[in-house]
Amino acid sequence: MSATSWPSSACPAAPRPRSTPCVSGWSPPTPRRVEPGPWAPPMKPPNRSLSPALLPSRPERATGAGSAPPSPAPPRSRRGGKPGWGAAFALCLRLSAAALLLAACQGTALPSATPAPVTLRFTYWGSPIEKEAIERMVTAFEAANPDIRIDAQHFPYNEYVARVSGLLAGGTPPDVGYLPETHAPEWASQGRVLDLTEVFQADPELSARLPETFYYFAPGRTLGTSTASETILLFYNRAVFDQAGLPYPPARAEDAWTWDEFVAVAKRLTRDADGRRADEPGFDPTHIQVYGVTFDTDNWFGYFPFIYSNGGDAVDETATRTRLAEPEAVEAIQRLADLMWIHHVMPTPEEQRRLPAGEALMQTGQLAMHIRGQWALLDYSSMQGLDFGVAVLPKMQVARTLILGSPTVIFAGVQHRDAAIRFYKFHNDPQAVDLYARGLWMPLQRAYYTEPDKIAAWLDNPAHPPGSQTALVEYTLCCVERAPHYYVKNFGRITTDVIQPAVDRVWSGEVSAAEALAEAARQAEPLLAGRWDR
Repeated sequence: MSATSWPSSACPAAPRPRSTPCVSGWSPPTPRRVEPGPWAPPMKPPNRSLSPALLPSRPERATGAGSAPPSPAPPRSRRGGKPGWGAAFALCLRLSAAALLLAACQGTALPSATPAPVTLRFTYWGSPIEKEAIERMVTAFEAANPDIRIDAQHFPYNEYVARVSGLLAGGTPPDVGYLPETHAPEWASQGRVLDLTEVFQADPELSARLPETFYYFAPGRTLGTSTASETILLFYNRAVFDQAGLPYPPARAEDAWTWDEFVAVAKRLTRDADGRRADEPGFDPTHIQVYGVTFDTDNWFGYFPFIYSNGGDAVDETATRTRLAEPEAVEAIQRLADLMWIHHVMPTPEEQRRLPAGEALMQTGQLAMHIRGQWALLDYSSMQGLDFGVAVLPKMQVARTLILGSPTVIFAGVQHRDAAIRFYKFHNDPQAVDLYARGLWMPLQRAYYTEPDKIAAWLDNPAHPPGSQTALVEYTLCCVERAPHYYVKNFGRITTDVIQPAVDRVWSGEVSAAEALAEAARQAEPLLAGRWDR
């Protein structure tokens, strides 16, 4: 598909996300909605080199401006007016010295020893496919930077923090590495992660990243950005829609289905063992062959977009009071639970434990729609025989999705700071890593959402089906809400210890959303400690 034209209709009018950072001191440019129309003039090509202030100093080389002084005339011998052998020897010495001096003045230096490359330790997690892509990126970096070697160490995600903590405790810390969003701001506030504020201020390319991707650990102080941008989308199986005779879900935010429209479509797509739809008499919800939809019930990012879409939030503007028990959040969670228990278009948690993963259900035609992170593009595009599409999420009140992503950081104990900064900039550059074109990552730089050639660089490929430009580019610019982990202190603990156990009881049908979230709000309130960015 072509990624060189902008959609003809505008993004829907919607309230500004309440979680956009407001900090004292420096902050990246305030995000603005990009209205359709002529493309903005191309930006200046990014400068891939570091700021001069960040580069190590180098000795000045000899220049060709200047020449050796003339040698004095050789002494004459007293015998017949010819030079003696001593005078001839002295003349040879003088001529040799003059030749060496002239060569030096012309820029030819004597051979010198090449300094040994410095080594940086880089830690990361990821699937086997991501691991292979990172290894290719490291090889490319070392080829372009022969003075730096990368010791890349891959750890499983569920062991990552413990393994990195062990390296820190053992006195062999990483130089650069991924860090979960649940730990990064706190570690930076403790001095375990480098403050990159001045680095970003001095580098136009770094400061031009999407403002929503910045992590703060104090007002006006940043530890960096997400490793990549990520959003939550609606994937669908085209064949299942075709068999039902239904139009595909909309890829533009202004065309997003209302919640009632979404439920009606899901019912027509859900079929039992006898082929009856969920909206037909005699439908058997205990023997479903094709489900209309599913989402990640065990991950906060699976349901948070709908709390925002319904006008709710997890915390207030100061992040000192919870909003979990307010009607907007309660209604959003209850509507999601009703997909399982009232409408019977989604597998219950017990059924999900017995069934294959959502991606496998999509491939076999047992699932019509999958609410999932855009990173699923990598898996779906590699499945043989699957004809899939991508769309925006259904809306409750306004079109909303979530922007999220764990950061990459430079650790405070780094010995080769300039080399680490060079690698930090390179490791998630869309020109250096193929994970953008393969669908796992979305770019950080705003230019990749506004300039036609840069949009085409990561969207014009088989991994991104038709509709990707509007569902990924336009949707990101107009309708994202920042994940609370970017700015709410203790939110990782609140999510793991309070919110997820509460909604798990709702998904299982044990309690209502109102009852579960009232208890969650009571437990979360004492854990709230304000915002990192204010």
